[in-house]
Amino acid sequence: MSVSNKILKSAFCLTAALVAANTALAQTAPAAPAAGARQEAATPESTFNRWDKDKNKNLSLDEFKAGWQEVQATNMLRKLHGNFVAMDTNKSGGLEATEFSNLGLVKNTKPAPQFATYDVDKNQKIEFKEYVAMIKAIGQAKR
Repeated sequence: MSVSNKILKSAFCLTAALVAANTALAQTAPAAPAAGARQEAATPESTFNRWDKDKNKNLSLDEFKAGWQEVQATNMLRKLHGNFVAMDTNKSGGLEATEFSNLGLVKNTKPAPQFATYDVDKNQKIEFKEYVAMIKAIGQAKR
């Protein structure tokens, strides 16, 4: 086994362990799952098989990078969901205008984002999906 394959294998094992730990964490403090998504216990084998897109029992560097990005995106969504839940002080499942105005991102963005811009369904709440879209839009605007 070449040095680069050993490094990839070690990195994969570490990543698989992180995925398994995140799955365990998700079972005790669930993030917002996608509608219709089924929760499946992550194992090194299941993670490897999911990342092995061409099913050749080897991970190419591109497959590994794509899997790694998936893990990073999942971790980011989990953190965003934790922030969202913490800011939903009345535990309504969405951020009302007052809660929205208390967001650090809203306070620190000039000009301040408007609540109505991100309340896409006009139900007077910013749900998690709208919150993620808002974070993405504000992040892109700051670049």
